[in-house]
Amino acid sequence: MRIRKQFLFPAILVISSMLMVGCGGSTTSPTAPSAATQAATTAPASQATTGAQPTTAAASSQASASGGAFVPTPGKPYNGTKLNYLICCPTAGQFTSLTRRTATEFTAQTGIEVAWDAGPYGAFQQKLLAEGVAGTGNYDNVAWVDSWGPGVKPYLLPLNDRLQKANIGMDDFAPAYVKASSSDDGKTVYGVPLRGHAQMLFYRKDIFEKLGLKAPTTYQELVTAGQTIKEKGGGIQPMAVQYAVNAGQNVFAWLGLLWGNGGDVFDQNYKTIVNNPQGVEATQFYVDLLRKYNLTAPASTTWAEADAVTEFAQGRAAMFVGWSWIYSTFANKSNPADVSNNIGFVPAPGWQDKPPATYAQVWPTGIFKSSKHQDAAFEYLRWLTSVSVEKEVALDKSDPKTDNIVVVHNTNLRDPEINKTTNGLQLEMTKALQTARTEPLIPEWPQVESILETALNDMAGGKPVQATLDKVQKDITVVLQQSGRFKG
Repeated sequence: MRIRKQFLFPAILVISSMLMVGCGGSTTSPTAPSAATQAATTAPASQATTGAQPTTAAASSQASASGGAFVPTPGKPYNGTKLNYLICCPTAGQFTSLTRRTATEFTAQTGIEVAWDAGPYGAFQQKLLAEGVAGTGNYDNVAWVDSWGPGVKPYLLPLNDRLQKANIGMDDFAPAYVKASSSDDGKTVYGVPLRGHAQMLFYRKDIFEKLGLKAPTTYQELVTAGQTIKEKGGGIQPMAVQYAVNAGQNVFAWLGLLWGNGGDVFDQNYKTIVNNPQGVEATQFYVDLLRKYNLTAPASTTWAEADAVTEFAQGRAAMFVGWSWIYSTFANKSNPADVSNNIGFVPAPGWQDKPPATYAQVWPTGIFKSSKHQDAAFEYLRWLTSVSVEKEVALDKSDPKTDNIVVVHNTNLRDPEINKTTNGLQLEMTKALQTARTEPLIPEWPQVESILETALNDMAGGKPVQATLDKVQKDITVVLQQSGRFKG
């Protein structure tokens, strides 16, 4: 029964501490190409992989998740099978499109019917917990958020043999995406990336051009640009930054500063080091965006991600750091034209003289061990994660409800047709993903993240950084000691 307890503890924490992050609604994107688009076919693919995964030379075959079109198993051997897919968030354009295409395309090709249990986020988490613990076999395919992995993977089907037989490699995905889809040692694959996002800096091109500014590549350059906007920008706020306690959203942005400055939450032995000089410096900088440089509004101490997004979308802020999918929100023609027609973007800034390192979020998709239809479920997984289907979904602009910019394959991130629909956003994402990381994939992370997000909000409100991080270090150490992860 020990495994069951290990699952229950992190899963309950996740349910109580997280909201719907990384889904996003469906909006319409502009189609003007950029110079970056023309370079899409020559951009290098990420060569890094994590651990020993199935990466054969046939990974680019027509049946592979790393390239080409889905080819159904001949003879429709699973004709009449009915699968249940445990996922959420039907309003996300990508998921709406995939649901429709499943009925009209996949079922026609294979004879397999698939029902998406696409309810709200909270219900999704609860059902995932219940199915994992009980193993009823009521669900076959499943998706999960990367940080849930430690509690979910014990109940998932290892995919290595099936992927190898199908000539499917993991070499067409960013290293962070592969890590979140695999075991801790990287040797066992439990899922294939389905939905993923990079941290980007969005900025108002018209304001930057008017003031003669270049898009910041470091946070130090961001402050300089912000100060110029504050002085000469005609009253627009330089940035919109979220500091509120809300599903760890303030932690997402802060991690890029921490990692980029050479800091971390733990060392390799899980000793908490968040309060070392690198951690203090990075955290002080995050707080100073508000309290010293006054680049974001005083109300940002109460802003969640959605509030900061609204500030940029409505033309009240000139910069925002957040998920790549939010581009669709900014490009929506219901926004002021000055915003929707002038969206600039670059990878989230790094620390001066150091390589950038931000958080890349991913939703892998896999198969429950308890599924009674594992072969048919794998047939659906192949279709669902194929390059060709992902590209079709990204290019379909026929209905605002299915409009979507999310792609996870490097092949599609570099694809000129896809980049043409977003003015080159996906190509810029590849740069961010080269050095991006996942959140720590340990069962204790939701509890650790809760400690961090509360402390970040406290410091934004005026509590001293060093003293607060010293307390954070002690609190996190207690969590890791109680779980047995840290022995010190």
